[in-house]
Amino acid sequence: MHKKRTWRGRLLGALAVATSPAFAGHPMLSEDTGTQGTGNAELELGYAWSQDHGASIFLFQPQLSYGISPTFDLIIQPSWTIVDAPDTGRERGLGDSNLDFKWRFYGTAPWSLGVRAGLQVPTAHADLGLPAHRISPHGILVVTGDFNPFTVDFNVGYSRMPDYLGARPDLFHFSAAAQYALNERLFLVLDTAVDSNPDSRHSMPPAVALAGFIYTARPGLDFDLGYRSRLNTAAPIRQYLLGITYRGAL
Repeated sequence: MHKKRTWRGRLLGALAVATSPAFAGHPMLSEDTGTQGTGNAELELGYAWSQDHGASIFLFQPQLSYGISPTFDLIIQPSWTIVDAPDTGRERGLGDSNLDFKWRFYGTAPWSLGVRAGLQVPTAHADLGLPAHRISPHGILVVTGDFNPFTVDFNVGYSRMPDYLGARPDLFHFSAAAQYALNERLFLVLDTAVDSNPDSRHSMPPAVALAGFIYTARPGLDFDLGYRSRLNTAAPIRQYLLGITYRGAL
């Protein structure tokens, strides 16, 4: 029982690290200050395949954003996870869900400032997320600079985790990204992030880098592809990301 409990603690840490870019627009690690506008919605269908210290993790994380004003969005983000891990075999089911808002509170070209914040709530099946009746608040301060054809984003984030199976309670996130528009349809992205290690038994913060592209098939419909690699041994070995995004008025 102790061995299984120990691996469950490691699994929670692996899931937290493997899903660290979950708050950003797919396939990015860094959030931007863009909002949908009043009455408009955006649906992201994001898929990720990760390898992390003996575990293989698949994550499907759709995200629906709705603009209730020109600068303010409401966001819901459920998840579905499949984990193949040593000792526990395959586990699959619902992951935790994020209930967020996004607010761009300042904008004077080329710079804008915003915040994304909310709650991670325990909707996960069995050992694939937070314990029942425990929530995790989080917030990200976002800075975006638009220097067409370049765009840059900088994030500073914080999450408060419940004390569970050796989880570190205070988690910090730092990331920076650059996007380059090759033309009106194709965008190249580079991103890097450093996060607190969610496993309190390890002090090294996971550091990762991502390269990818976003292709606009038609106005309101994007496809993206990304590859994330670790910069130190605390991060997942590799992660592949694939996404489809649709935007339109409701």
